[in-house]
Parts: sequence; C-alpha cells; structure tokens
Amino acid sequence: MLSSIVLFSTLVVSALGQNSQNSSAAAYTFPAGFNIGLVKPDELNSWCQGQRNQCPAICKTGTKQNTCDPSTLSFSCVCADGSSADVSPFIQTVPFYVCEANFGQCINAHPDDSVGQEACKKAAKCGNKNATALAMSSSTTTSAVATHTMNMATTTDSDSDKAVTSSVAAASTTTTNAAVPLGGMLETASTGLLASVMFLAMRLVM
Repeated sequence: MLSSIVLFSTLVVSALGQNSQNSSAAAYTFPAGFNIGLVKPDELNSWCQGQRNQCPAICKTGTKQNTCDPSTLSFSCVCADGSSADVSPFIQTVPFYVCEANFGQCINAHPDDSVGQEACKKAAKCGNKNATALAMSSSTTTSAVATHTMNMATTTDSDSDKAVTSSVAAASTTTTNAAVPLGGMLETASTGLLASVMFLAMRLVM
C-alpha cells in the first residue's frame, strides 16, 4: 500500500514538472491559416536555432529548459527561476518566424485581392523587440554607471591630494617669510652692540 502511494506521488510530481516545462509551448498556438507543411525543413531548423539562441537573452538570468522541435515547432523556454518566458514580442523566435511566414502564405492565398491582402497585413502582428540588443544595452549601462562612479572617486581623491599639497606649501611659505624679519632683527642688534663697544673704547683712550 505504502509503495503504491509513493509511486503515485512520484508520477504526480513528474507530471506537474512536465506541465511546467511545456507551459511556454502550450501557451503558443499557430495563427489561423498557417501551414507548417509549406515551410522547408532547412528553414524549420533555422527557426528552432534562432529560438534556442534568443531564449537565454530573453530570460536574462539563465534557462532551466530551452528546447525546440523543428518537425513540429514545439518549443519550451523556461527561465532559471522556473517561469516560462513570453517569447512572442521578440524577433528570431518561433512565433516571430511563424508570423512572417503566415503573412507570406496569406498574401499568396489572395492574389489580385487588395482587400484580402490588407486583411493579411492587419493580422500580421509580429514581434519587433531584439532581446540580444536589450541585454547588451543593459550591460553597457551598468558598466557606464560603474565607470562614472570610479571616475568620481578618483577625482575626489585627486582634489584631496591637491588640497593637502597646497596646505603644506602655504605653511612652508609662512615659515620662510617669518624667518626673514628675525634674521634682520639679529643683524641690526649685532651692529648696534659693535658700535657701543667702539664708543666705550674711544672714551677710555681719551
């Protein structure tokens, strides 16, 4: 009985985990009118490659699952925190490629039909965000802020050093200037003393 309960619990946990991992794929469905059979296998492989390349950039914090099946275009983009990334707004993802291909198929299905082609254009709402560029921009901004902070710290240190140097120079100048009058006073006193001695000597002689 106990072993049966353990087995059942394991199956439930496994099923929940699988559902979580496939949630990004389950949330996406092909647009009306899209025919995957009209897309060449090489293109499908390229689409999946683009999807796998963009998933980490969209998640930003790493991925827990990043898969894509070229035969069905079933994909999964689960971020490191367990959340399923919404890849639809971004270029070079499965929804983006399918949207563009579906637009082309729609136009081909309405030759010489301006009304039908206009409807194709209105229905084509393909992603236009570049996840890689956004990630690089964020990284560059962070680096620029750090560099600016370091430059400010360096400038402050330099200004402090200049202030200390100026203070020392000013103190040295003051000391030197103070020594000049003292020397003059000693010289004057010495001259006066010598004159007094000579005067007394002359008096004694007379």
